[in-house]
Amino acid sequence: MPELSSAPSPSARPERPAPSRRSWHRRAARPVTWWMLALIVVVLVHPWIPQSRWLMVHMVTLGLITTSIMVWGQHFTEALLKTRLGDETRARQVTRIRLLTAGIVVTIAGMLPSWPWLVLLGALMVSAALVWYAIALGLQVKAALAPRFVFTVKAYIAAASLLPLGAVLGSLLAFEAGEPWQGRLLLAHQILNVLGFVGITVTGTLLTLWPTVLRTRIDLPVARRAAHGTTGMLIGVLGAVVGALLGSPMVGVIFLLTYAASFGWVVTTLVRLSIQSARQERTVPLPRFPLLSIAAGVAWFAVAQLGLLTLWWRHADSPLSSSLLAADVQQLTAPFVAGFLLQVLLGAMSYLLPVTMGGGPRALKGSLGMMSRFATARVVAYNLVVALVVLAGADGTVADGVFSMLTLGTAQIADVGSWTRILLSLLGFVVLVSFLVLMMLAVRASVRLRRESLPTPGIGAPSASTPPASPAAPAPSATPATPATPATPATSASSASSASSKPPASPAERTVNRRALSGVLVGIGSVLGVTALGTSLDRSLGTGVGGDDGAGVSPAGSVTPTGETTTIAVSMAEMRFSPDVLEVPAGDSLVIELSNDDEQDVHDLVLASGVSSGRLRPGESTTVDAGVIEHDLDGWCSIAGHRAMGMTLQVITGERGSEHDHAANTTGADELARIPLDLQSAPGAEHTLYDARLPESSGPEQRLTLEAVDVPAEIAPGLVMDAMTYAGTVVGPVIRSELGARLTVDLVNHGAMGHSLDLHAGQVAPDQAMRTIAPGESLEYAITTDHAGAWLYHCSTMPMSVHVSAGMLGALIVPPAGLAAADREYVLVQSEHYLVPPGAPGAAETLHEGALPVSSAKIAAEQPDATVFNGHATQYLDAPLVAKVGERVRVWVVAGGPSRGVSFHVVGAVFDTVFKEGEYLLAPENENAGGAQVLDLASAQGGFVEMVFEEPGTYTAVNHSMVEMERGARALITVTD
Repeated sequence: MPELSSAPSPSARPERPAPSRRSWHRRAARPVTWWMLALIVVVLVHPWIPQSRWLMVHMVTLGLITTSIMVWGQHFTEALLKTRLGDETRARQVTRIRLLTAGIVVTIAGMLPSWPWLVLLGALMVSAALVWYAIALGLQVKAALAPRFVFTVKAYIAAASLLPLGAVLGSLLAFEAGEPWQGRLLLAHQILNVLGFVGITVTGTLLTLWPTVLRTRIDLPVARRAAHGTTGMLIGVLGAVVGALLGSPMVGVIFLLTYAASFGWVVTTLVRLSIQSARQERTVPLPRFPLLSIAAGVAWFAVAQLGLLTLWWRHADSPLSSSLLAADVQQLTAPFVAGFLLQVLLGAMSYLLPVTMGGGPRALKGSLGMMSRFATARVVAYNLVVALVVLAGADGTVADGVFSMLTLGTAQIADVGSWTRILLSLLGFVVLVSFLVLMMLAVRASVRLRRESLPTPGIGAPSASTPPASPAAPAPSATPATPATPATPATSASSASSASSKPPASPAERTVNRRALSGVLVGIGSVLGVTALGTSLDRSLGTGVGGDDGAGVSPAGSVTPTGETTTIAVSMAEMRFSPDVLEVPAGDSLVIELSNDDEQDVHDLVLASGVSSGRLRPGESTTVDAGVIEHDLDGWCSIAGHRAMGMTLQVITGERGSEHDHAANTTGADELARIPLDLQSAPGAEHTLYDARLPESSGPEQRLTLEAVDVPAEIAPGLVMDAMTYAGTVVGPVIRSELGARLTVDLVNHGAMGHSLDLHAGQVAPDQAMRTIAPGESLEYAITTDHAGAWLYHCSTMPMSVHVSAGMLGALIVPPAGLAAADREYVLVQSEHYLVPPGAPGAAETLHEGALPVSSAKIAAEQPDATVFNGHATQYLDAPLVAKVGERVRVWVVAGGPSRGVSFHVVGAVFDTVFKEGEYLLAPENENAGGAQVLDLASAQGGFVEMVFEEPGTYTAVNHSMVEMERGARALITVTD
């Protein structure tokens, strides 16, 4: 049970308790200042920080908000319960806050490098601090004698009990549970932390803080009735969490409605208090910034709840993870964090910090006045920035209309690009930073005024028999039923005249009104100026999302508009636009009837002119007016990763279009321009599937012929390379030889230039065996395969990188002695390919019409267009490798290059055997029960892995160097019972 200090006796020094309490406030609140400063630094350098969005959000929610709740929750508890803890308890309270700070730091330290166990440790530390805090508040409630406002403290306890649950769910996200659980855990985590812990705590606090700031009365029965709303909010949070975890939008929406209705019940009381305060006559104006900032924050909280309700209801029939969370919940980050959390925090602190500093009416009035400098302009500018940023990320005519209204018709969402967003964000950042500046000035003003001697002690000023802490924040919170409190500057030494006398108040009111109007104009003007500058830069630099008014319109002296309109229906599904080539007569206006026919994914269409469709959810459609088309235009889906996976289209003018192929999606002038890949389609009809099965043994002696031939070879759907090959395929045939066997290869050159052969498994002098032979010639290359391994063979004619990239490579497999039989054995050879873009220098220098030659420039720059297994990017997506449950599958892997290695991984499987470069790295049934996740091979290295699939399904073999996988290095394995 907490120890309560008795009232000071006449002989005791009254100054002792108050300085101790103020000292505790300074020490306890230091982490809040640290988090503010750290947040400023992170905002400035966030482009270079991994997961910067997550970091900034959690620095606000955990660092600023949670720490502030701990500090001020303890403060209000003592004030509301009319208790005063002994000085010896302050050290424990500070230790509790330090534990919280340490837990937050550990969580961040684990999240940034993706160390889930460290994240879990940090979450447990945060949870321990909150549980400790809740228990401490409960003990204070138990010790209080007839507390009047105990319902607020009980709301603190209930809210604090929710955060540990949210923290644990958040830590589980770091373990990447996979869908649908990843999405469900994320939503439940957000509901518990934001709506539960923060929402209930703030709402309970406002029942007493709001009338205190307003200097008005709240009757105890009214407060008790309003407090029932916090109970309804708690029920709503718990039910919504259940709905999120069950993946039931209907359950979630019902309980979110319960939460919103309960919050509205409390807000109704707060609005009545505001009206009551407005009717009171006063000569000293209320502190403007706390009122405006808190009110704006509460309004944003209501908007965010409505937004979450709308999103959840909209996706009642959609998969929660793929639709709601992946595309939409991020839209609520700005309303929740920037609109609600930061504004309520800064508004409350701008009132509470001056009050807790004390020093009498003059010091209090001076520090409150300093915190409210430029209040109206700051609040108007900040909220207008938040609103424009939120609307710029939305779509639909309603969002367009509201955006245009807020900017007084000077801008539209289509005008907003990266520069506009950056400048608006900087303006909002400056407004937030101004709080720190004014806070330091307020401290200086308070200290200066406290040092000045007052002519007579005013009402509420400390006297010789009054502890200096009397005018501090506890008084207004502890006695909110009184119409005026000692903590508020309702009266001062200069307010001897009656407050009900109107003539003295009128000039002050007129001054305040003029200042408020000026502040509104300054706030709006600053945002409009920044928006105008940003949209101007976006137009001139071509960084606008929606382009300018002339996007797609022929300039004077160019193509003359025909007055005709071409309308084309385009479908989006499976990472493809269909059709992906839109033929439009030059000068026609183009209207695209766009529909998202994908079952799960969100898509959009962005044209190079800047015209954008906005994001479309599954089943949605829209009409895109592309304007007058005077020249060819590229288009793409701007959702992260979709363009790289081939979701592109092209608008072309004139008679072209029927002969359009994959390469036409590039502009062609830059020799290093990457050629987009279509990784969703099946291989072309001319492509022959490369047999990945390991050939049977050919005995102790083998002789075979390799013919060097030049062919047009498809390496990705629609992308044909002018290839140099062994036996007509990019990646020559798999050769198998046994230990100690004699292998003789007859190389015959039927190509257009000199070629050669290098068998890595042989030990021969290269002078004769690996010499380059002219077209029409042949050579004999004989070796003994004395060493086991997955060996590379390739052409060694210079430039070697060009010949290998053109397809002259393959695998020679020599199994190690005693290798047990496997049920299935496959061979995958990875190679990367570099092609000359159409229109670039050298593009026409090809042996086969429609094929693209190998690019020496891209090879030197190490900028491949495709990285593939066995010569084609999608052949094993269209025709997967096969296996059965319980079978032992062995996959031989060779990193063919010419330059890139491979981190070979099979999604959903664990390797129990790993053999690399002639040696076992992992053997089955090893004493450590070890397993492996990848076989890492540098260029020209080889090995094999073994696995046993325990469940039927479709598994994916990939190069876990993600950029290579996204360039085509993947294959499917279908496992059946």
